[in-house]
Amino acid sequence: MKPNLTRFISAWLLLLSPAFGYAGFEEGKAAMLNRDFSKAMHEFTPLAEKGDAKSQHIVGMMYDEGQGVAQSYEQASKWYNKAATQGYVDAQYNLGVMYAQGQGVTRDDKISANWFKKAARQGHALSQFALGRLYTVGRGVMQDDKEAAKWYRKAAEQGHYKAQLVLGGLYIEGRGVSKNEQEGAQWVSKSAEQGHLKAQYALAQLYRDGRGVPKNAVIAYALYDVASRDGHVAATRERDALITQMSAEHIAQGKLLAAQWQKAAPIKIPTTKTLTTKPPQKAQQN
Repeated sequence: MKPNLTRFISAWLLLLSPAFGYAGFEEGKAAMLNRDFSKAMHEFTPLAEKGDAKSQHIVGMMYDEGQGVAQSYEQASKWYNKAATQGYVDAQYNLGVMYAQGQGVTRDDKISANWFKKAARQGHALSQFALGRLYTVGRGVMQDDKEAAKWYRKAAEQGHYKAQLVLGGLYIEGRGVSKNEQEGAQWVSKSAEQGHLKAQYALAQLYRDGRGVPKNAVIAYALYDVASRDGHVAATRERDALITQMSAEHIAQGKLLAAQWQKAAPIKIPTTKTLTTKPPQKAQQN
């Protein structure tokens, strides 16, 4: 299994943070926001050469993305390395990705893992998730489910939606942690509420089967429907199968809930007490 890793963010989004207040940086920031990448590179490069870690990282990202300069992974990795060596956390993550993918450097899973560790220990959520993936599959580190769960939790607690889903799955399976379906469902729910399709589908399964949450066909239907509308094929199939087991009243409730979620971001899973899910009662003879 190959961890799914991507570089952090586009270089110019970094410029939204407070300015450093020295000559060149403000000019580079203005040029970047005006999409004058050549001028931005002209302003940031001298700062990077003088050892400013943030400028080094920006120059690395501009080489990485080919903004204002010919695209070059080799140059990108060079500048990432300079910033990463100074402890610049985003550069440490980006350099870890480059070593994992062999872009601009010779692929080396151990070096990749080491850079992720450095960033993860500084609280970088993307690196914590990446490190968890490496421990899950044993790439660059010894395979260790407990260590993987530790790093997934750290990322999940910062709101990383993929980490929340994976951590939830670990609790449900009892892998690397003591099995606890209720806690697992809570983490899956956090991810689903952020709009993660896979989490919405997984949570629908839990509500359908009553694993870690009270069995609730209405919520399951709504989750399947939301995921289905966003292109999750299996969710469409499961929703249509669930309909055959639901009353017309419950289907209507599920559709209403799904419609509300389509307009809301993030979605909020209701407590089961707010929904009527008992099967319809037969009419009593007088």
